[in-house]
Order: sequence, then structure tokens, then C-alpha cells
Amino acid sequence: MNKDNFKKLIDSILFDGQFRFNMTCFVGKLTMDTDEIKEKNLLASEYGAVGLHEVETTELFNCDSVGCIAGFATALVNNWKTPEWLNPGFQEKQGNKQSNVVQDFEATSNRFLGLTEGQGKKLYYADNDSVWKYLKYYESDRYIFLKYNGEEEGEAEEILDGYCDWDDSQHEINFLSIDYKTAANVLTRIMNEEIVLGDGDGDIHINEPATVGEQNGSI
Repeated sequence: MNKDNFKKLIDSILFDGQFRFNMTCFVGKLTMDTDEIKEKNLLASEYGAVGLHEVETTELFNCDSVGCIAGFATALVNNWKTPEWLNPGFQEKQGNKQSNVVQDFEATSNRFLGLTEGQGKKLYYADNDSVWKYLKYYESDRYIFLKYNGEEEGEAEEILDGYCDWDDSQHEINFLSIDYKTAANVLTRIMNEEIVLGDGDGDIHINEPATVGEQNGSI
């Protein structure tokens, strides 16, 4: 894990996340007017976004774009400029070697944060054994705003009642319920090794925070 880069990512999300952070796409544009978000002091994370399949500006984040954790990490790596593999002409140059943009975002962010592929998937996605499902299941009192897809319509009753394993394959977290402060909090806990992401399926656990005596090296 690269803790220095974790800190850079956390600081970036906290600085610009209210109007720029949205977990529904790696980099995209909101489906509602960005100026309205700012004027009404709303959260960009609460509104749908469409992915940018073609980036026509020189900046990865232009005036009305948003991004997820991996999107922010990729922007930091590329100094907020569009990486070559996201350029509209790149695929044409590749010929038969088509680039997988999703994997490019994952790989770029994983290298930046010092994560394995398995650890990254637990962080960037909301299905199966994601860290978001783990925290919703085990720390719902702490993360009261995290919601399963369909929870308000009663479609997640089994897992809410404890009849399903937390890492079941039927339910996933609603990305719109992950705001920028929640993301920064979870990233901070991972950086501090309080939340530990493993490589295997369902391999997530929480370490108890160290006491003052333990932090000072005493018993």
C-alpha cells in the first residue's frame, strides 16, 4: 500500500468531492445541471452520471465532469490531463489490440495506491464482496446512509434481516448512497490499516483501533 498516495487521494476527494465525486462512473458528466448542484449546495454523488466515452478536452476533469475513487486516482496520476488510452483516437490506432478502459482505470488506480487487482475491485465496485457491502452489513449504525439497491422498495429484506451472507451475489450497494465524505472516511481507515482488504473472495476484516498505550509502544 502506498500511504502517501492514499493521502493525496483523500485530500483531493475532500477538497473537490462535493461537486466532483460520483461512484456511478470512472469519469463522466452528471445527468443534471452542474451549476444547479453548486447553487443549491447539493452533493454530486446523489445524482446519476453518464460516462465520457470520448474526451474532447485536454483536461481529464473539465468544468462539469465527475469521477469515482479510481477516476480521482487516475486524474492525479495524469496531472488532471487526459491519459492517452482515454483519448478518442487511441482505439483507432490500436487496431486489433483494443484497450479495455475499465481495466485501464483499475490498473492505473491500483498502481497509484499500491493495491492488488482483488483489493481494487473491493474498493471500486459495490457488488459481491465489496468493502461497501461489508460496512453496510457489519457497521450499518456507523454508515447509516449506505443503502442496498432496492432497499427502500423492500427488495433487500433477506440481507437486512441477516438471512443472507454479506458477500452474497444478489444484492449490491446503491452507488448514489456513497458520498465523498464516506469515501474519504473509508479510504482513511484503509490507509491506517483499520480496514484490511484481502485478495480472496470475502477477504475483508477490521482491526480494532490501537489504544494510546499501544501506539506509544507500551502494553
